[in-house]
Amino acid sequence: MVQRHSLAAATLDTLPITVAVLDERGTILLTNRSWREFGAEQRTDADDVGVNYIATAADADDEHAARAVAGLEAVLAGDRETFAMEYSCHSPEQKQWFLMRASRFTVGDEIRISVVHLDITDRKLAELETEATSDRLRDERAALEHVLERIDGLVRDVTDAAVGAGTRPEIERRVCERLIGSDSYVLAWIGRADVTNQRITPREWASSADLPLEDGELALASARSHPAVRALEEDEPAVVQDVDGFEDADRWWPSGAGSGFQSVAALPVVYGDVTYGVLVLFADEPDVFGERELLVLESLAGTIATAMNAIEARRMLTIDTVVELELAIEDPSLFVTALADELGSVVSYRGLTADEDGTPLVFFHVDRVDDVAAIVEGLDAVSSVTELTEHDGGTLLEVAVDEDVVTSLSEHGAVIRRFDAGDGIADLTVELPSGQSARSVYDLLANRYDHVELISYHESEEPTRTPQDLAARLESELTDRQLMALRKAYYADYFAWPRNVSGEDLAQTMGISRSTFHQHLRTAQRKLLDELFNSEYFHPTSEG
Repeated sequence: MVQRHSLAAATLDTLPITVAVLDERGTILLTNRSWREFGAEQRTDADDVGVNYIATAADADDEHAARAVAGLEAVLAGDRETFAMEYSCHSPEQKQWFLMRASRFTVGDEIRISVVHLDITDRKLAELETEATSDRLRDERAALEHVLERIDGLVRDVTDAAVGAGTRPEIERRVCERLIGSDSYVLAWIGRADVTNQRITPREWASSADLPLEDGELALASARSHPAVRALEEDEPAVVQDVDGFEDADRWWPSGAGSGFQSVAALPVVYGDVTYGVLVLFADEPDVFGERELLVLESLAGTIATAMNAIEARRMLTIDTVVELELAIEDPSLFVTALADELGSVVSYRGLTADEDGTPLVFFHVDRVDDVAAIVEGLDAVSSVTELTEHDGGTLLEVAVDEDVVTSLSEHGAVIRRFDAGDGIADLTVELPSGQSARSVYDLLANRYDHVELISYHESEEPTRTPQDLAARLESELTDRQLMALRKAYYADYFAWPRNVSGEDLAQTMGISRSTFHQHLRTAQRKLLDELFNSEYFHPTSEG
């Protein structure tokens, strides 16, 4: 019997859990090594044998101890065979949780209870983390549902406002009014960039309270800390999530941090390559403009720009808007300037067309006749060059370019009226269909070249006449070869008298025979005259 008792005690000592055996009165008869070691960590006297475990627990003023006493007494009385409970036992250094389990058994006729304490701290921490994650996800889902509900209404309202408006100012006004109807925004304004004086001017705004608008205009060169300026310059949203912590806020809010604004977002209003302005939103709480919010606002800015573009397109059907820009560009990498520098002469632009492969063909006149083609062919952007004619002490060149500012301007709808280069400076005059196009062209040039100076800006509106319609109809009537023959003849002064270039010379540049060139040219001339004599210039209406 003694041997069996020793074997049981030795076996209990190997277990990694704390174990004690109680008699029918709750007195500890036996403990294992883990129990004794844990006791030694908690107090100096770790020998619990002979101590009444239930009485000791009853003396403790503790909710967990009271539950343990009630459970152990129920097991001793035979009301239940087992009892288990989880409880915390935190120390200043760490948090700990345990599972206590008491089981009734008998040895002969004597009642015994085994009491086991199992450290469940890792499991409990995992459960608490899971609960916290679940709570966080639940809160995030509730917040997301609220955001989606609000955003759904916001998108619908702003889209209706933008699409339903009849003019651009009406779009701007209605959009600002709808935006401040949201429970997050307290002020909204839409500004336009003036390419002439390099400033952003708020055009329409709305606020949910008597909040101040920004003072006047924003100079692009000196207000780069402002989100609106950064949004236009970088062509992407600019955000200040905490105005109070932003050093330059006092420079561009009338009353600085005391204005009631806590966060700001600015979004460029862009359609294709055309920038219509910037949308600026103010919120009365910090950190309003999160990732989801910005994605929605970017989409709304795109919707606003699309609506503005549609209105501009409708307006251009009835109003011929012409914006003339006169610029001076100083950059040796500019193709026209590089050409003038290499040739040591003045270079003047004559026109633009394309060959059958779509390669841009640019016509230049240079006031030099010696070794012109050989020098031009050495420039990086040049695929090929042809000397069309020599006259007036100069040479007319047809230059095939891979990609150049001339082709970029054409893609923006620009009509080049003048493009001369000499002494390191290129003088450029272009006509564009709108102020937005002018802004985009100016930005294109300013971003690409070292120094671009705006010499003049002139905008005019006239009732639409037939020259544009005539050009459009003519291009639709002519084949590519007919249009190329007509343009080459015109740019090469073929129609001048005396002629400076022959039809055979021009035919060679197109890789066709002289007779085929003249056939293309005569057909193009006939179609041109048909369109001209059938237009309202020769058959004016009574109103005309």
